[in-house]
Amino acid sequence: MSSLLGTLSIAVKALMTQQAAIQTTSNNIANVNTPGYARQRAVLQEDTPVILGTLLFGTGASVGKVESIRDKVLEIRLHQETQQEGKLDAFLGAMTQVEGLFNEAVGVGLEGVITAFFNSLLELSTNPSNIPLRQEVITAAENLTNSFRQTANSLFVIQSNLDRGVTQTVSEINTLTTEIAKLNAEVSGLESAGLESNAFRDRRTLLIRELSSLVDLAVIDAGGGSVTLTTSSGTALVVGDKSIPLQTQTDLATGFQQIFSQGSDITATITSGRLSGLLQARDQEIPSFLADLDTLAADLANAFNAVHTAGFDLAGAAGGNFFVPPPPTGAAANFALAFTDPTLFAASADGTVGSNGNVAALADLRNQAIVSGQPPGDFYVNFVGRVGNKVAIASTQLEAEILILRQLKNQRSNISGVSLDEEAANLIRFQQAFQAAARVVTVIDELTRIVVNLGRN
Repeated sequence: MSSLLGTLSIAVKALMTQQAAIQTTSNNIANVNTPGYARQRAVLQEDTPVILGTLLFGTGASVGKVESIRDKVLEIRLHQETQQEGKLDAFLGAMTQVEGLFNEAVGVGLEGVITAFFNSLLELSTNPSNIPLRQEVITAAENLTNSFRQTANSLFVIQSNLDRGVTQTVSEINTLTTEIAKLNAEVSGLESAGLESNAFRDRRTLLIRELSSLVDLAVIDAGGGSVTLTTSSGTALVVGDKSIPLQTQTDLATGFQQIFSQGSDITATITSGRLSGLLQARDQEIPSFLADLDTLAADLANAFNAVHTAGFDLAGAAGGNFFVPPPPTGAAANFALAFTDPTLFAASADGTVGSNGNVAALADLRNQAIVSGQPPGDFYVNFVGRVGNKVAIASTQLEAEILILRQLKNQRSNISGVSLDEEAANLIRFQQAFQAAARVVTVIDELTRIVVNLGRN
């Protein structure tokens, strides 16, 4: 009788074991399209056998654990490459906006207005006392100064939008670190109680990946199911069930937001993620472009004023400044004409009506190295070329990073992803085992009934 009951116990455990395996397989199938889900596997183990006399009898099998199939090294690689993709994507987005300000193909930029301005001077040199031609010079100069100011202001707008993006990104980082800290507590609590925490681990991994796209991140296994998150320079973001929020604070010198952690400015230590791309564009590239634009505006204005003041206007008076003398900073944003009266233009070289010596000298500035050792047109073309080169390099790097990430994600899918074909095969295998165990239960039930009936006879 005890032998039959022992066999029945094994069969019942087999039913429960195969049921758990079927449940795990069903869960895999249900999450085949769930982002961040890692395939689970019921790990079956043989139970401790019993010794009766000289014989060893098995006691069946049970589910030792339900484990998630994931490659920790691969997950770290995915986090790292996601950081680089986030940085490049944000940087390229900003640089593409800047490049759009200098798209001469659609009539946007300074090359056309610079050319038109010098062409108007050549036209005036053919008839320097002609008022309409003088007015054309004034109009072309106004278009030039307006374009400089508009371009500089557009760069400021892009820079301000990037600054707002920094604030928004810091807020997103804080939201994610708060959620990850809560998941740390969930995982640690479950695992300390001997329970599985795979679903919470999957969710945490997904959030860490999302956080990686925003800021450079180091993931440290703290033991007990918990992870510690820091920036690559060591600034703590999550420790156990506590998140350490970042703050933004206005820099009085620039007016832009700097990033602080527990009172320390960490802006310069951020090296990757979307936040890094925004900071690089805001604090390095756009200031560099503005400085080049200021150089072009200031050198052009100063050179033009120097020649213009050497000539004489239509009334024979000595010429004054044609452009308002540029300030030490912000020359492009403040580029302006000193007068709009066409008779004040100093076209004459000797004060006589009809002299075109000075306007010819002004027109010849087009070909002179007056802007950082280059003619103004060449300086501008090289400047636009640098902008385009930044965009081209960032675009190439982003494409390469996307390819690397795609390959890594494919590797992860091969390891941790759910294969419906494999799960279907597992489902049939576990189903057959379940049916066989159920058949054993039925047989033992029949045998037990026979034994009971024999005892009555």
